[in-house]
Amino acid sequence: MDPTTQLLDIERRLWTNDPVFYREHLWQDALLVFPETGVITRDAAVEAILRENREGRRWAEVRFEGVRSLAPTADVRLLHYRVVARWAHETSAIAALASSVYAHRDGTWKLVFHQQTPIPM
Repeated sequence: MDPTTQLLDIERRLWTNDPVFYREHLWQDALLVFPETGVITRDAAVEAILRENREGRRWAEVRFEGVRSLAPTADVRLLHYRVVARWAHETSAIAALASSVYAHRDGTWKLVFHQQTPIPM
């Protein structure tokens, strides 16, 4: 499987809000930037996901559009895409531009940075 396909698989699974998957696939010092939280760490993201899971908050629909992949080095990849997603408890979807940077370490890809910027639907 080529790296872009592998990374898109990881990216889609991250949108399932599985805290174990997050912990396993985010670099220990990963940074994530969301409009609601600002910059957070992997551990803060896992705690937020655990809280969302307790509250029954899950994504019902997630669609990636316009995916672009860049490979600045053999072991670093950048994914960029437009995401349209809807929480199960909401009737309308949100849209955002998302960018993720992955590094290949010890035989696996780890997310080191992710940012979402809201955009109009």
